[in-house]
Amino acid sequence: MARGIDVQGYRWSGCEPQRRMYMEYRREVYPQYQGVPHDVQKVRKQARCVDNTHEYFRLRYSVTGDKSRCKVSHFQLRDLVWATSSYDVFYWHADGVQQWDPWRRRHTSVLARSALPDAFRLSALCVDAGVVFAGDYQGRICAKSLWGEGSVAEARLGADMVTHATPTGRGISVARNSGRVDLVNVERMEAAESALFEWPVNCTAEAASGAFGCVVGDSLQALVVDPRQGLAAVAPLQGHLDHAFTCAISPDERLVATGSQDSSVRVYDVRWPRVPVAVLCGYLGAMRHVRFSSCGGFLLAAEPADYVHVYETGLFERAQDVEFMGEVAGAAFSPDANCLFVAISDAVHENALAEYTRIVPADDSTYWL
Repeated sequence: MARGIDVQGYRWSGCEPQRRMYMEYRREVYPQYQGVPHDVQKVRKQARCVDNTHEYFRLRYSVTGDKSRCKVSHFQLRDLVWATSSYDVFYWHADGVQQWDPWRRRHTSVLARSALPDAFRLSALCVDAGVVFAGDYQGRICAKSLWGEGSVAEARLGADMVTHATPTGRGISVARNSGRVDLVNVERMEAAESALFEWPVNCTAEAASGAFGCVVGDSLQALVVDPRQGLAAVAPLQGHLDHAFTCAISPDERLVATGSQDSSVRVYDVRWPRVPVAVLCGYLGAMRHVRFSSCGGFLLAAEPADYVHVYETGLFERAQDVEFMGEVAGAAFSPDANCLFVAISDAVHENALAEYTRIVPADDSTYWL
């Protein structure tokens, strides 16, 4: 909050107690969704006690209004914001994929809705190596170069929903609701490799070296897999009480984080993955999105609404709570880990795209870089 005005433009100066009461009320009434019935209190008892009074990123600029509304097509899929630099932030809008430059304060269309197939409802988005890649509810995928006015390449992988897309060193890993994971060659727009799991896959992640990956879905256990062996299972990651929808691997390839509808993020050491090294809980419900910063010092965990948590990855005992009012459409670090971008999409409260910049302490000798 800067000068008494929050990220969505609300002026709370002098009304802090009322704001706190309203946020507590939202915690109580926010609808909970459980794929597998479970006791949330049981999860909270396992959670680590975290000091959430720290501040690592501070609000620099935000833009509100319909132009900044990141559209959420599926309430369980919230990985809809990608940052390729501190000046290039991509998000899904009603008019198509937009690029936001928070420094020049302008929005640019990079993949217009009119260029997409008919009835295209985006469910997965990623941007990497100068290409924007999108998947939809009907198993269709589209890709377009960010440079020039090239045409949109289209293909269909199947008839089921594309739940997640993430770039790897070998292509785009595309997860689908049928339980299939395809490695898509963007130049040919076809699946070069494919693997099938026993349950719907919601998210995949792969280490930068390609030595291992992680797969999560409608199962109580996640899997550590070997991309070199057709995503063969190497080890299970157990502990969640509900389906998982997000996963991430740390830059040093030591930690794997998984987020579940049981309201927890569980962090595992791949050298001994039998039990998590940390269990982190939110306030409202499911953890919809997790991502490590490129420096490895922070772990981002986004709830479905109101909160994005930024944890220190040393001992996972300190964190910052980025608080607002509304649905979280996505969050991402900049590649240099100096910026945090958050998209808020809400019909009742104000939409917003926000940029938070990293605070470097005066004595930065103990600060990760």
